[in-house]
Amino acid sequence: MFPVEQIIFLLIRGSIAVLFEPMFWMILALVGYQYWQLQKNQTRMFGVYGYTLRRQVTLAAVYGLVGGLFGSFLLTLVGLTINQLGLSYIWPVALVLMAIHMRFLCFAYAGGLVALSSVLFGWPVVNVPQVLALVAILHITESILIFVSGRYSAVPLIMRREDGRMVGAFSLQNFWPLPLVLLGAVAMPEASLPQGGVINMPDWWPLLPLNLEAAEGHKWIYAMMPVVAALGYSDVAIASSPEQRRKQSAFHLAIYSIVLLALALLSARYHWLQAVAAVASPLGHELLIQWDNRRELNGIPRFVPPDEGVMILDTVVDSPARKMDLKPGDIIYNLAGISINNGYDLAHALSYAPTEFSLQIKRETKVHHLQGRFSNSERRLGIILVPQGNEEHFVEMREDKLWLWQWLKGKVGRR
Repeated sequence: MFPVEQIIFLLIRGSIAVLFEPMFWMILALVGYQYWQLQKNQTRMFGVYGYTLRRQVTLAAVYGLVGGLFGSFLLTLVGLTINQLGLSYIWPVALVLMAIHMRFLCFAYAGGLVALSSVLFGWPVVNVPQVLALVAILHITESILIFVSGRYSAVPLIMRREDGRMVGAFSLQNFWPLPLVLLGAVAMPEASLPQGGVINMPDWWPLLPLNLEAAEGHKWIYAMMPVVAALGYSDVAIASSPEQRRKQSAFHLAIYSIVLLALALLSARYHWLQAVAAVASPLGHELLIQWDNRRELNGIPRFVPPDEGVMILDTVVDSPARKMDLKPGDIIYNLAGISINNGYDLAHALSYAPTEFSLQIKRETKVHHLQGRFSNSERRLGIILVPQGNEEHFVEMREDKLWLWQWLKGKVGRR
């Protein structure tokens, strides 16, 4: 039986050790800088922001720690070791690809290309199934982190479509420092093997063989090594709510990752599958992104002015709206007995409303009656409305077209 409790204990201890590494705090500082930039851009566009910087960084650290534990457990379960991963090759390739497009800074592309080169040309010498398993497990971890993020760190935007129409949207960006614990295989003389403190693993482990011969009289033992990594997620929600968009992205990414992991594990036994798995890593990831983005960009915009009332794009931190749990997409019809049909009506109602007021909203298809209270006698509800069409600050919405996608479309479209 797999020693789950003992492994988890060692992983927790290793993750705690990562917290004392300067690299972890450097990555966390970079994460904080990215969130500060997002907050600054939101303040420039709307004059307010939705989440405090402290909350975003704290959640990033907590989610990253939990994600690191989960990812480390999967890496240990399959028996992935750092010995033949070829990280010294993958990172330079990733940096070169980043120069083409920032989102190519992803092991799905660099790891897949390094693995394919190893299969086709025999260089660099890496363990192809282990490289692809690393890509798959990191993306499984990312899919879980995306799923649990919900509205966290969803930044509202005003976007101008290619037809000139202004619509509300959300920039979904997350960054997580990832404390990982990787296995390292060390060949030791059998006479020097430690007598205590060793965990006996089941006969079926590891799922991914090391494929290295130990010297005569030596035996491989596995040691756990703390490593600091990072994950990032970038997306946009136009036709969906931030929660729906994240759930869709997480589900699709999980399917891709599980299929890739299965191919990686099978390729350790069936050598001919290594080329298939290596191609599936970058190609599957790219097709997934293009398909998801295309569906979102071509969908019906969700955050546009309704026929009646005013629609909320987002709420402001520590505001009455946030305390009332108002959500993006809610439509306000009435405030303090005054009908609302535009922003001027809302401003008029706010100026005459008592400290404690009633609010009538429509969420999806249901009407809700809520009670609110102004904070510190301020006549401020704390909401950001969907764009009316005359906004000065906005971002351009353009479809991300790449030559690979266009080539595939041409091939499929020919008869």
